[in-house]
Parts: sequence; structure tokens; C-alpha cells
Amino acid sequence: MFAKILCLTFALAAVQASGDFTVLHGPDSINFHGEEPVSQSLLKEIFTAALGYTVKLRGTWSGMSIIDPFHLPEAVVGIAVEGVNSLESPRGKRYPLNVDEGEETTWQILSGRLEKRDNMNIEVRLSLEDGVNALGHSILGELKPSAEQHSPKSLNPKNEADRKLLEEIQLLDAITKKVPSAITADDKPDVYWFVLSALGPVIDLHGADSAAAKEAYTLMNDALARLSNAFMDVYSGKVLICAFTNDGTYVRHTRDVVAENRADAENSADAVTSDQINISKVYDATYPVMFNIFLWFGVAFVFSLIAICITIADMDPGRDSIIYRMTSNRMKKDN
Repeated sequence: MFAKILCLTFALAAVQASGDFTVLHGPDSINFHGEEPVSQSLLKEIFTAALGYTVKLRGTWSGMSIIDPFHLPEAVVGIAVEGVNSLESPRGKRYPLNVDEGEETTWQILSGRLEKRDNMNIEVRLSLEDGVNALGHSILGELKPSAEQHSPKSLNPKNEADRKLLEEIQLLDAITKKVPSAITADDKPDVYWFVLSALGPVIDLHGADSAAAKEAYTLMNDALARLSNAFMDVYSGKVLICAFTNDGTYVRHTRDVVAENRADAENSADAVTSDQINISKVYDATYPVMFNIFLWFGVAFVFSLIAICITIADMDPGRDSIIYRMTSNRMKKDN
């Protein structure tokens, strides 16, 4: 076990890459501030904390504060944009991202945590590069590419990279249109995960400063804005929407190996815990509140009882208190 974790640590150190973590929308109950860089391995902790669950702290990040724990997001929307350093988004709060794990690993661990707490959550991961044939019968219902055709000025639909980007944006718009009718907000935290991979090849082909690249960024950000607005309407603003990127230089080649190793390490740790420890049942969401009420009431009651007993024991009978008068032998004889 130690050797596997040690090897995993060195593997992660070897595949670090750079990217951006952008908060496109957050409810008033959560405040994102500062400019401190964040590691992708901490994103699952950020999303877990935002949903009100206990996190497994593996690092510290001071960029998020929970202001109102009673009105936390009802859903998290994660958007992984692969192959680019930055999304160049004109909206949201942006942080430098240290890509020390693949997005699929982040998704697997995050969704696994939610499943252990409540199997009624909606957990959706869609990789848009699979196309409409693979996504046509997802939990969002039957998806059809948007009938609205984008009229690119610099992008050439005859070019394969440009065409795939335009198709991915059309599919993203199709998902956006299905959100209001396919999703119903309830009191169960949900996670939606989208993986976009067509933007990177366009930037690599035309260059980051080209007109085609600028148009590609604009089209992608506009599509993400429409998707964000759809989720904000469904959840009445109580949703955390974040996009994160990676340049893909090293992660692209080692992502599958790292994901497998990290998942095996976490599953092995869970297996050891399950075999050697008598794990308790899954508790209700109000359990922490009730536990604290009973705990501190019990503590206050015990200390109050001790104080009363000490006071009675140290009471001076010479003061002729009520207790002394009612238990006096002389008074009983007079009666």
C-alpha cells in the first residue's frame, strides 16, 4: 500500500501542468476571493464543501469562504475544457490552476463521495467529444444538435478541427435547451460534469493570437454563458458553476495511468477501512445539527448539576435556610 501511494505521488509530480479555474457563478452563500493558485486535486474538496459535506482535507486554499451554511448550492456544474491554458472568459472569478490530476479522477472521487452519502443524487458526466450518438440517450433525455447554425467569420467548417468545435458548441446548445425540461431542483445535491476538448486543436492549428482563435473563444464562452443561465434558472441561482482548463502537455499522455492509480489507491483505502472497521450507517443530513444540540445540552446539564450539588453541600446551616428549617428535629418536636 505504501509503495503504491509513494509511486502515485511521484507520478503526479511528473505530470503537473498549468490551467485556469474560473468560477462562472456562485450563490450568495459562498464567497470567492483573492488570487491564490489552486491545485486541481483540491477541486473535489471545494465542490464537496460547497455542497455542505465533510471534506477530506489534503491541502489548504483560502480562496473560498462559506458565508451562509443554511443556503448552500443545490448543485455543482463542473466544465472541463481540455487542451488550453485559459478559457479567456470575460465573466467570473479566475484563479491559476495547478493541474496535478486528470478531470476524470476528480469526477470519480467526487461522485463516489456523493453516492456514499445519498444514492438519490443526480450525477451526470458528459464528454462532448463522444458526439450525439453516444450522448443521445443520457439522463437529460434525447439530445439533438441545435438547429441554429453558427455563421463563423474566421473558422472554416471544411477544416476538421474547426468543424468539430462548431459541432461541439451545437451539442452544448442542445444540452442547454434540455436543462429546463429535464432537470427539477430538489433538496438533494446534484453534480453535472461536462468535458469539452474541441477548443484546443483549433488554438493549436491557428495560433493563440489569430482571428480564428479569438472567434473560437468567443463562441465557446457564449455557449457556456447560455448553459450557465439555464442552470441558474432551474436552481434559482443556488448553483455553483465552475470551468477549469489544462494545457494538456503532459496530462494528455499520462491521465489514464494516474486516474487508475489514484482510484485504486482510494478504493484500497476504502476496502481496508470496510474490512477492519465496523462502519456506521449513513446518517440523515440533519444529524450534525441534532448531535450538536444534544451534546452541548448534555454538557451544560451535567455542569449545572455539579454546581448545584456543590452549592448545597457547602451551604451553612447557621444561616437558617429553608432547607435547614424544614429538616430540623426541633421543629418536628414542636409540631
